[in-house]
Amino acid sequence: MKKRRRKKKRFPVYRKVGYSFVGVYAVTAVILVTFLIGLDMIPMAYLGVLAGVLAVLCLLFIVMQKGRAASVIADILCFALVVGSIAGCVYIDKMDNTIRDVAAVPKEQMETVEIGVYVLEEDPAQTLQDAADYEFGIVSPEGQETAQAIEDIEEELGKALETGGYENITSLLDGLKNGEVGAIVSNSADIGIVGDDSNYAWVNDGLRQIASFTYETGRTITQVAADIPEEGSNSFIMYLSGIDTYGGISAVSRSDVNILAVVNTETKNILLLSTPRDYYIGYSATGGAKDKLTHAGIYGIDASIDALEQLYGIDVNYYLRVNFTGFTQIIDALGGVDVNSDYEFTARGTQIHQGSNHLTGEQALSFARERYSFADGDFQRGRNQMEVVRAVIQKAASSSLLANYMDVMNAVAGSFETNMPQEEISRLVKMQLSDMASWNITSYTTVGQVSSAETYSMPGVMLSVVLPDENSVTEAKDMIRDVTEE
Repeated sequence: MKKRRRKKKRFPVYRKVGYSFVGVYAVTAVILVTFLIGLDMIPMAYLGVLAGVLAVLCLLFIVMQKGRAASVIADILCFALVVGSIAGCVYIDKMDNTIRDVAAVPKEQMETVEIGVYVLEEDPAQTLQDAADYEFGIVSPEGQETAQAIEDIEEELGKALETGGYENITSLLDGLKNGEVGAIVSNSADIGIVGDDSNYAWVNDGLRQIASFTYETGRTITQVAADIPEEGSNSFIMYLSGIDTYGGISAVSRSDVNILAVVNTETKNILLLSTPRDYYIGYSATGGAKDKLTHAGIYGIDASIDALEQLYGIDVNYYLRVNFTGFTQIIDALGGVDVNSDYEFTARGTQIHQGSNHLTGEQALSFARERYSFADGDFQRGRNQMEVVRAVIQKAASSSLLANYMDVMNAVAGSFETNMPQEEISRLVKMQLSDMASWNITSYTTVGQVSSAETYSMPGVMLSVVLPDENSVTEAKDMIRDVTEE
């Protein structure tokens, strides 16, 4: 009697495909968890839950392969999760690289200077080519960077420039205003300093830059080392500096925004202390001679920190520095911000209404820089600056950050720098994710008496300054102490 051959059981194609999907899903899930562990910002409890959920889903998808219909559903879910995991890895890698770039301030970096080409605001020239036939004014004898800029302009235009020399920056500006020259070539930082003189306040709105060139000065900037708080301390102070330049963060520039963020991580209290840019104080870089706080930025971030440490009798632990490029780009990347204004005014062509205003990056910059529209000038500007900081924090904490994640990360890279170690940034993020506590934010602006005086950085010229009010400074010291010693 012949034995019947047993038919070999066929393995359905849909299962082969399904198990392939499950295998790919398992690999991407493991990679995602590995990326999150490497980021070191997610609490281990959260990572454990995520890993557990991903593992359970993997087992569920395996079980679902037994039925044709269930297998199709599992394959679709696997595909969606694979795409999500890959996207998550890209986002995590972008965040990690951005934080590394921002926090990786080199011990020494080359100082740069911006040389700008300026015309009067009403001049029709919009580009260098439009001004090719103009006479260009320069301060004579010109510095090395200005001479290099002249060469580069001539190369770009393909012709020799007609230039007129002036004794100093003020006579150069007078020559432009009086029509002796059609354009001027000058260090952008010098233009900003002269704009503080009431006789030359017109340059703040009356000039337009049609070209700029950035050069290394040959001088190195030494990194300001972080002053790590003692072990067990629950508070730190960070200096937020906004410099008045576009482009590279290493450019020599005044600091237009000077805010101290005093943070207590245990009580969840933050004090935002704004110091007027025109505060008339002494610091180590001037040998104790009086100067405006904003001018300290010209001598480096360490000079600005030293000025505030001496003023308030504190130690600043970290700094965060941002320029106009980063400021405007991050706001635009977030889709704009909503700020509340105490007054109705016009700033650099931007109409600001009393109450709520939705602003683009450039409009928010105009809002934060304006002072001439207010009776208390620099003091109101300080309040407006903190309002913009509040609006950015609020917008960044919303879904706008996720919706515009890559644009925000690109805006941060290259325009922000901090000496806060990446490990400390990770610790703070992990702490916030662990307790999800709300923060109490208090704002205060020190005040003083508006006056006129010579400054260390611009001797012989009477500039508008703010003489510190001792009672206001004492109040600020007490508020700092209240936060740090809670």
